[in-house]
Amino acid sequence: MRTEDRANQAIPIISPKATFEELREETEKAVLRVLASGDYILGEETARFEKEACEYLGVPHAIGVSSGTEALLVALQELEVGPGDEVITPCFTFIATATVVARMGAKPVFADIDPATYQMEPSAVERALTPRTRAILPVHLYGHPGPLDRYAEAARQGGRAIPIIEDAAQAIGSISAAAGMRRKAGTIGDWGCFSFYPTKNLPACGEAGLLVTSSAERAERARQLRTHGQDAPYRHRLLGGNARLDAIQAAVLRVRLPHVDKWNGQRRSNAALYDRLFEESGLLTRWEGFHLPPRAWGGESGNYHQYTVRVPSSGPGGRADPVPRDALKAFLAERGIQSGVYYPIPLSLQPVFAGLGHGPGDFPHAEAAAKEVLSLPVHHALRPGDVERVVGAIVDFRGH
Repeated sequence: MRTEDRANQAIPIISPKATFEELREETEKAVLRVLASGDYILGEETARFEKEACEYLGVPHAIGVSSGTEALLVALQELEVGPGDEVITPCFTFIATATVVARMGAKPVFADIDPATYQMEPSAVERALTPRTRAILPVHLYGHPGPLDRYAEAARQGGRAIPIIEDAAQAIGSISAAAGMRRKAGTIGDWGCFSFYPTKNLPACGEAGLLVTSSAERAERARQLRTHGQDAPYRHRLLGGNARLDAIQAAVLRVRLPHVDKWNGQRRSNAALYDRLFEESGLLTRWEGFHLPPRAWGGESGNYHQYTVRVPSSGPGGRADPVPRDALKAFLAERGIQSGVYYPIPLSLQPVFAGLGHGPGDFPHAEAAAKEVLSLPVHHALRPGDVERVVGAIVDFRGH
């Protein structure tokens, strides 16, 4: 393709179709295999995916479910979270992290974030603890591992063994260094919950999710909870629901799982190129308040589910900056470059949680991030020259 033609092509924020085309033949064979089997819900295909997921993640038990949201819900059900309980969650994340808590009749208690990492600030978690705290639900936001050992330390100060549910929906393949051990994100807490929504680093061709645990007892209860609480055919011991993983999605995930480390490696390479080009451009010194994503440290490794920059919303002295995030997003769109805002409203200000009584200023770091974050295309299907084009457009924008 000629350079001028490539320069006119759109750069998507994510490309599910490119992932399909890369593995089209294997995917079609897998789907047809399921269709021909007549075994469409759970069954052998799901069991094999669960086994392969255990091997990949290094855990003894994995339970396939119908979505990442259902994974969180089943984890809360297994822990018997209910009315009168509180669960600490980040104020800055996707809404499902907190709505699943409310759906159990419990109260989501928000913690503000560290503005440098977007993870829950451990001291904020400690302040949020009460005698009613039933679980801590951190999110490995943007695929960067959160400080789980710090959260566990905060929980221990309360004198109780408070369970930790890792929301690893965006973090498949990320490496945590919690407690000085290099382990995959989602495998350290009492539960780890994954999403395979089509935009994720390991994408299904629809909705799909997974729970993992080191406890055989917890795993057995979760398997019952995902199938209406059954412990034998038509015998219902627990108050469960329908969270079963369908076999077609399991088959697709089995095709794609062996490629996730390669895809994550390509994302890391794209992120490293962004870092280098932004530094070489001089933009980081010329644009006060413009920040790159958090860097890995101490043996950690993020999967760069998102490459999220920080665009300042105010200039020196608090004056309105002439180049805010939304203007940059529109500028990029005019040049065929998609970008995303994850997330534009902190959970404390979402209408669904108005009854909790929070207002502007209660969680200043989450509120600031909601006004300033912008995620740039970083997926494994980027073409040569795409990253250079994105950085060049942002440099041009700042020069206007």
